[in-house]
Amino acid sequence: MSGGTRLENANPLIFQRSGERLLTAADEDEDVADPIDDREIFDLIRSINDPEHPLSLEELNVVEQMRVNVNDQESMVSVEFTPTIPHCSMATLIGLSIKVKLLRSLPDRFKVSLVSSQTQLSLH
Repeated sequence: MSGGTRLENANPLIFQRSGERLLTAADEDEDVADPIDDREIFDLIRSINDPEHPLSLEELNVVEQMRVNVNDQESMVSVEFTPTIPHCSMATLIGLSIKVKLLRSLPDRFKVSLVSSQTQLSLH
C-alpha cells in the first residue's frame, strides 16, 4: 500500500500452497457428468489476492479446502474463511471477493454461503 496507509497485518504468516489437482481422463471427458466438489471450489478461490498483500488467500491461510463444503445435489456451497487477524477490516471485502468469484464461476442453480470464523460476517 502506498500513500502512508498503514497495514493492519504488516507481517503475515505465509503458508505453502497445496499442489495442483491431478486431472484424470474422466475429468477431461465432456460427455461424463461430474459433480462439483470441495476441491473444485477451493481451486476457484485459492488464488484470489488479499486486498492488503501481494499474496493469495491460500498463501495467507484465509481459505482452506477443509473449510469448503459442497452439496452438488442440493446446489449448495458454503465456505468458511479466516482473516489473518481478529476483527480484520478487510473481512467484508475478502468475503465479497470470494462470493463474486463463485457466483460468476458456478451454474446459477447454486446458492453460496460464506462465513468468517473470526468476525461476525456472514454472507448468504
